[in-house]
Amino acid sequence: MKRVAAITTAIIAMAMAAPAWAAKTFVLDNVTLQGGGTLTGTFTTDDALSSLLGINITASAGTYGPGVFSVFNYNNVALADWVSLPTQGFRIQTAGAAQELRLDFFPLTASGANILTTAYEYQNTGGARAILGGRVSLQETAPISAVPEPATWAMMIIGFGAVGSMVRTSRRRNVFSAA
Repeated sequence: MKRVAAITTAIIAMAMAAPAWAAKTFVLDNVTLQGGGTLTGTFTTDDALSSLLGINITASAGTYGPGVFSVFNYNNVALADWVSLPTQGFRIQTAGAAQELRLDFFPLTASGANILTTAYEYQNTGGARAILGGRVSLQETAPISAVPEPATWAMMIIGFGAVGSMVRTSRRRNVFSAA
């Protein structure tokens, strides 16, 4: 009876052990702005591409029409006031809407996406400048797996339990046969 309970517990533990998921980091590639400016940097989503976890994008300085644009770094994900991933995009807006960056894709996939021309960067000193083109691509990273996943831990525990059970059973048999 104890053995059946142990096996049932092990099966439940394995079923509940979810594999670890990694965040996905996307790199801006050849993203150009009106007036000759560029956007460079990265943003990070969860594995399902549905949440924005981090951002580090820099808009270059430049002029467009009468507007003067300074270098600005969008790096505070807490300022994301609109996120519709993976189907549309996201917007980062500073306090008072002094600076704003909106990236639109349709849709963002695990390999990347083209940035749509509805995307833009806005600065109160220069106005709005459209994003003329570019894409985002998944940043290739070396797999990081220094800590075993929960399913691996469950299998190790089950294995140690099975070995311990076999050792204990063989000791009992040896004691009874000597008597």
